[in-house]
Amino acid sequence: MDRRKALRILAYTGVNLANLGVMSSFFSACAHRRIGSPRVRSDKYGVTILVDGWRADMFKDMLNKGQLPNIKKHLVDRGTMVENCAGTFPSTTGSAHLPFITGVMPGHNNCPGLRWIDREKREARDYVQVENILFDRDFPRSNYTLYEMLTGEYTMCIFDFASRGATKKYRPDIPTLWFMVQDVLPAWVKADEQAVSIFNNVYLGGGTIPRYSFVWLPSLDHLAHFLRPLSEDIYQRARDVDALVGQMMETLQKAQLYDKTIVSLVSDHGLTDTDDTLDIRKTLMDYGLTVMDNLANNDDFNSLYQNNAARGLSGNGFGLLYFAETKRERAGMKSYAWDRPIEYDQLRSFEIAGEGRLDLIELLRKETPIKLLMVREKADVYRVFSKDGDALIERDYSSFRYSSNGSDPLGYTDNINSARLIDGAYHDKDTWFSATTGTNYPDAPFQITQLFDSSRCGDIVISSTPGWDFLSPGTHHMASHGSLEKAEVMVPCVIAGPGIKQGTIEIARTVDLHPTYLKFLGIPYYDGEVLNVFS
Repeated sequence: MDRRKALRILAYTGVNLANLGVMSSFFSACAHRRIGSPRVRSDKYGVTILVDGWRADMFKDMLNKGQLPNIKKHLVDRGTMVENCAGTFPSTTGSAHLPFITGVMPGHNNCPGLRWIDREKREARDYVQVENILFDRDFPRSNYTLYEMLTGEYTMCIFDFASRGATKKYRPDIPTLWFMVQDVLPAWVKADEQAVSIFNNVYLGGGTIPRYSFVWLPSLDHLAHFLRPLSEDIYQRARDVDALVGQMMETLQKAQLYDKTIVSLVSDHGLTDTDDTLDIRKTLMDYGLTVMDNLANNDDFNSLYQNNAARGLSGNGFGLLYFAETKRERAGMKSYAWDRPIEYDQLRSFEIAGEGRLDLIELLRKETPIKLLMVREKADVYRVFSKDGDALIERDYSSFRYSSNGSDPLGYTDNINSARLIDGAYHDKDTWFSATTGTNYPDAPFQITQLFDSSRCGDIVISSTPGWDFLSPGTHHMASHGSLEKAEVMVPCVIAGPGIKQGTIEIARTVDLHPTYLKFLGIPYYDGEVLNVFS
């Protein structure tokens, strides 16, 4: 077993120890004082079922073919389904999980991916490794989770590592974790089954019933990386997930909570086929940069000081690229300044020793595996580059103005609905979302700009061309996510329960579920947009 897999095991078992109470105030932020004493409705409960990596188009296809009988019976037929539900950019586990429990997008959670650099705090993270145990600590304390909002109530988080404030937290057992880390695919299936077994035992075991429960079913995502996202194996796994959802709903019926609980079934992202890989580290090194090998090897920034570039990948199809200016010191020794971001003009004329000044944006946009390259030009002004064109996104609070040169990178000028909004005026984020659902990049103005609100965002953000990822040789998967592509950002979402009307709504974002649960449970303290699901 190599060092990387060993660290991943430590990460999972470290969280498990935290759940047992070992240093829990540090690892799990359990000592964080929660807000005070809202009046929660005693006859209402909530459950979120997160099926990781379920593509929206696949979900609809299976639903239309009658392959999801339990989800149809218990959720769709007695609740509201979202026709177009946007997850987050990046479309990756971790960042995309936080909106469910905080009601805040990744940029505003200051969690721009699974791997990032924080220049101000001199920190780096790789949540795939041992830093996973710091996840709950890393997003702002002011972003109260659903668990923290439910002060004094019993709450439960099953398997998800975004669990700050939950009364009870469960992780897969150690043997299952071991085989999960070893990429033994049946272990991921077993994790789903364990999660549902825990849920059933808690609700039928005669103990305290959680006011709110979050259940993460991870297998679909992990299997898709190795078996392709639309393979028959994945369709079969989705049918098995439907059976597990049926078990959970039967449990609520037996516990006499079926008509007192709102249940949402959602996903965090989809996946797309991957056939080729671009080693983005090697690409940058070919330009003459020195690139840190692994963010997990950072030791109080000392390793970073020896390099003038670093990358943080998420889902394999998304990358944060960070750069540093050269500092000249005595005796000809060089080090690099990592104390501040690189401005747009510097990216277009970046000094590299022995190479002169290079236009990093121009170089990278020409790389075939990079479909979109995004930068912040200045406050509330953002640029999106493709190989043959570029676009300008200007933001005024939550409204956006869009224009493009050459071939429109987002394809908005070629779509009749989105083209109407390219009129020199600002339009609100929901208007843009509705108008872009028929494009390859729905909701992109909002999704792109929110990401750059994170102080940990890269100087350049890259999104892969379908069929490509940014991994190093030898680590190639058959499916990727993280990018801005529609198949990866759009997710299934259906919610059902007492007071939920039957039917559909056109658009929603996963971030909207947080205030929706709070309203249902009777908590008046929430921001955000409540889903239009109440009768």
